[in-house]
Amino acid sequence: MKEKLTKGMRMKLTELRDKLMMSAMFGLKKGVDDKVGITGKVVAVLENIHTGEKRIYESTNIVSDEGDLFYAQRAAEEQPDTDHFTNGATTAFDGIMELGNDTTPTSPLKTQDRSVMAGFFVAGSQKAMDSTYPRTNDPDGDNTGAGTDIVTHRVSYTTGEANASDIQQVIITNPSPGASENILMYATFTAFTKTSSDTLKMFVNHTMNGV
Repeated sequence: MKEKLTKGMRMKLTELRDKLMMSAMFGLKKGVDDKVGITGKVVAVLENIHTGEKRIYESTNIVSDEGDLFYAQRAAEEQPDTDHFTNGATTAFDGIMELGNDTTPTSPLKTQDRSVMAGFFVAGSQKAMDSTYPRTNDPDGDNTGAGTDIVTHRVSYTTGEANASDIQQVIITNPSPGASENILMYATFTAFTKTSSDTLKMFVNHTMNGV
C-alpha cells in the first residue's frame, strides 16, 4: 500500500483544498455541479469463471464531506482523524469497501453516512483494499476510470464472497463500522446479481479537479 503521495498529486490536492476553502468563505454552493471538487467513475467488473464473460457496470460517485476532509488533511501532510479512514496513528489508508442491495437506493449526497444503506448491506462484502491500493495511474486494464492524476481504490471479491442479488450500491467506510459510520464516498449503479460462479472487481476512482 502506498503511503506517500507523489509531488504532482500533492500539488493537485493542495490546490483543491485551497479552492474548497475559498468556496466556503464566500458562501458558494459546494456540490456535484461545481467546477471545484472530487469526482470520478465507479466500475464494477463481474466475471463468470466458467465462460470468461465479463459484465461491466459504470457509474459516477460522490465524495462525502468527510471524504473532502480526509483528502484535504492528506494534501496538507496532516494526520487524518482516527475516524477518517486511517487508524489515527499513521497516514496509511485503512478504509474498507462495502456493497448494498437496496432496490430503491437513496441518491448520493455529500452529507450521508453509512446509514444510507441501512438494512441492505450485502453479507461478506466488507473488505479491505487490494494490495498496493489506493494508488494513482492504475495499471489494471479493466478500470476504465483510471488516469495519471486519478486515485483508484480496488477491491476484488472471490466466488465465495458477497454473493447476492440486486447489488447496486457501494461505499468506502472505516473498518468494523458502526451504523452511522463516516463514509469516504457513495455511489449507486445498475443492479446485478453475483453468484458463486462469479468474481467481482470494484473500482472507485477519484479525480482531483483543482480547476
